[in-house]
Amino acid sequence: MLPLKKWFEAPNLKFYVISVIFVSFAVYFNALFNGFVYDDIGQVVENRWLKDIKNIPTIFTASAWSFLPENEEANYYRPLTHIIYLITYHIFGLQAWGFHLINIIFHSGVSVLVFVILLTLQREIHACDSVPFFLPSFISALLFATHPIHTEAVSWVAGLPDISYSFFFLLSLYLYLRSEGLINRHYLLSVISYFLAALCKEPALTLLGVIIIHDHIFEKTDRRPATYLQRYIPYLIVAIIYLILRFNALGGFAPLKPEIRLSTYGYIINAFPLFSQYVKALILPINLNVFHVFHPIFSIFEMRGIISAGVTAVFVTLCCLSLWKNRMIFFSLLIMVLPLLPVMYIPAVGENVFAERYLYLPSFGFVMLIAVFLSSENINKRVAGLRWALLIPIILIFIYSMSTISRNAVWKNNFILFTDTALKSPEAGLPHSYLGTEFMEKGQVDEAIEKYKVALKFDPDSIEVHNNLGNAYDYKGVTDKAIEQYEIALKLNPLVAATNYNLGIAYGKKGLLDKAVEHFSVALDIDPDNADAHYNLGYAYELKGRVDEADKHYAIAQRLREGE
Repeated sequence: MLPLKKWFEAPNLKFYVISVIFVSFAVYFNALFNGFVYDDIGQVVENRWLKDIKNIPTIFTASAWSFLPENEEANYYRPLTHIIYLITYHIFGLQAWGFHLINIIFHSGVSVLVFVILLTLQREIHACDSVPFFLPSFISALLFATHPIHTEAVSWVAGLPDISYSFFFLLSLYLYLRSEGLINRHYLLSVISYFLAALCKEPALTLLGVIIIHDHIFEKTDRRPATYLQRYIPYLIVAIIYLILRFNALGGFAPLKPEIRLSTYGYIINAFPLFSQYVKALILPINLNVFHVFHPIFSIFEMRGIISAGVTAVFVTLCCLSLWKNRMIFFSLLIMVLPLLPVMYIPAVGENVFAERYLYLPSFGFVMLIAVFLSSENINKRVAGLRWALLIPIILIFIYSMSTISRNAVWKNNFILFTDTALKSPEAGLPHSYLGTEFMEKGQVDEAIEKYKVALKFDPDSIEVHNNLGNAYDYKGVTDKAIEQYEIALKLNPLVAATNYNLGIAYGKKGLLDKAVEHFSVALDIDPDNADAHYNLGYAYELKGRVDEADKHYAIAQRLREGE
């Protein structure tokens, strides 16, 4: 095997790598003109952690959503994602194109890693000797770079956790494949990259399983237990360190109550249709959607249950057969399923149970299967038919590219994105809620109220929608209806700073100063750095004749605004 430096200096390999990078950038170039959408607003635009490097210790000791004023708990511990956002912010400020550029760079890196890992695996097992113009690993890397299922992860700034963990996951795997012996730079860098992958997103921990199974099926190590211990213990130690950090930050491994409530039996049987849906989306990436409504089954003997159980059974059968017949196929199927296992645990994934971005890394296994097919001896022996075999993936790459470019345009702004989502998932409350907010920003208040009402029809317990509907009523001057919506929101959760602040404003307009003071005070207990709340509390005190207290809050408000 060539040394790493000479490996990349080889003329043909340099051409392939540059081509993969070029195609990766080309299909996502139009995403550079997109803005911040959906969770980008909370995770980036309003993320106070990004503004100051002094927040780095907090980033490593708190949950992923702790930067919010309400200090929301979360199932997630992803400090490196925030560090990447922080670095990006200090380079580009809040320029959306800069954040999109970082995503595209990561995606290009992942696509290159797909190429070099496939080439390395093929050389290791001597799967084929491809003719110069027909390199299966190169074709598969282009399929990965252009696959439309990746648009959610790459075109969405908040998709960074999936592409960043995939990058460090595959980098760790590649370095491990190139390492020889125990202590060498490739091996040590592989362990470090494994830790970085885990700090980006939880499914990265499955890499240890991938490495162990790889070594066993391709007989990279002997069968002595001592060899296993020497080879795998550093990765295990890294995983334990990560879990300790995660437990410390979250106060547990998954402390939140699940968004979807089912019985244990329900969680188990719904894993089958969920898995089938992922397989279908990977093979046939059409009707892409940012929010897929979850329709659970309640018996495995429902038609969807039977079909999905059958799909799962076929997949398991293929795994078993390939373990004996073609271990490269087995390894490909393994890559497809292992990173998906964590998101098959429904209680941990939130309201959006099925998400296309979860297929970002598993799609590597899918394109690996294509590489195995293109590397088969039958295709390589039939040189005359090779051109026809090559034509099919070229056409597929073209179709993928056009579909990806088209889908990128849907992510341009919230109005376009959620108009598309509402059409594809009309029974979901979330897209209607976002469209309501877009109408509010355009000054179309009646349309906004209508959208918020539709959202509440499907999600009556949404605090955010009740609060936004209250804002719309307040904008129209219908203060009593606004107060009604704010009160409903506070019954659902009394410790939301924004709702208390809005209710304080509404009561102030009604002349109910005591109630206004009460809710401004609660808002400041939750978010003491809210300059507007301090100012309005001061004004309420002034109207009540409590001048000293008013002056105190005016002064705090001024200091906070000057510090912005």
